[in-house]
Amino acid sequence: MLPTTSDNGARLAAILPTGLAALARGAGLSAVESLSDVIGAERAAAADAMDADRLRPTRSFVIIVVDGLGHANLQGRIGHAPTLAALARRRIETVSPSTTGAALTTITTGRLPGEHGLIGYRIRHPRLGLVTTLSEWEGIDDIRAWQRAEPLFRGARLVGARAVVTARPAHEESGLTTAILTGAEYLPAQRIEDRFAAMSAAVRSGDPLLGYLYIDELDRAAHHDGWESREWCSRLERLDAALDDFLRTLPSDVGVVLTADHGIVDVDPSLHVLLDEAPGLLDGVAEVGGEPRLRSFYLEDPSEAAEFAARLEAAEGKRAWVATREEAVASGAFGSVEAAVAQRLGDVVLAARKRVAYYLSTDAPQALAMIGQHGSFTDEERGVPLAVAGALAGSGFASAVAALAAVGAD
Repeated sequence: MLPTTSDNGARLAAILPTGLAALARGAGLSAVESLSDVIGAERAAAADAMDADRLRPTRSFVIIVVDGLGHANLQGRIGHAPTLAALARRRIETVSPSTTGAALTTITTGRLPGEHGLIGYRIRHPRLGLVTTLSEWEGIDDIRAWQRAEPLFRGARLVGARAVVTARPAHEESGLTTAILTGAEYLPAQRIEDRFAAMSAAVRSGDPLLGYLYIDELDRAAHHDGWESREWCSRLERLDAALDDFLRTLPSDVGVVLTADHGIVDVDPSLHVLLDEAPGLLDGVAEVGGEPRLRSFYLEDPSEAAEFAARLEAAEGKRAWVATREEAVASGAFGSVEAAVAQRLGDVVLAARKRVAYYLSTDAPQALAMIGQHGSFTDEERGVPLAVAGALAGSGFASAVAALAAVGAD
């Protein structure tokens, strides 16, 4: 069975709805009247019931999403990040699986993977077969049928704010950007410092703003060199310095939140497990999806899922969690999973619990060369920071997020 917690990404899903409620309050509006159709009636009512100490009104709200900045990773290198070290922050949990496409979609839609549908890294499309949620969008004509939840950025307009995203130029025209950032103006900027400068100019324009700033450099460094590498630390230092400059010139009525999509574990190549080299282990498997820390197996005969799961358990049970699709859905790890979304998962899933990574000998060399990994259910991969700054410093914003997470989305 898969391990679960009471969170499974619910607080991550509640950050942007809480920010929108703070913007509504800053505009003198009721969240119920302005945002019920966007964040859900229950969340809106809960937000309106909060006192100002818990949900402080803000003119503008900026969420900074740092790909691959796990809570444990940050704690392990906090001496390299004095600005982040000085912020009030706590550990929350990301979604299951702990992978970028699933988590970023949850952040921008307020929905868990079982609802929004991007329930893994490489999952099965009913017509195209296995596709990656990060890059393989060609042929997916009806994006809203694939990514099933509407991004929350239209909520900015309803409370009189401008919605702005800043990220690297390479991401501007991607399918994932269309799927999860629709409704926001895209400000491309190549360097970390340039992204913060673009967001700084936007919040200082005077207009109310909902901002989303995306940093992916730490994740890229972790995959290539590991999060314990000098390269990763260098990017953390750049992030921290740019954040410091940003906060120093921040108008007093702008609230800032920093979070991440997942944490990272480093896996030495000597700890790679080549599944197809174990005699008979993959008999009856038609396709292998997922990623090295969470594999998804699509069987030639789905009725043999329990038998195959037992075979995997016997082979890998000491270093991985094994579950059939039905068990995985029933665990609640992915949130409430709609039937059409469940079919995107494999008939059986295998999630690493020890410091191993599961590959096929036919995997691409660049995949086999990865050091930093994520996707599974370990504390290091699940834990991400929730840090607050600007107008939210000293407020009860984190507890407001927890309260909206508890009521969920309609």
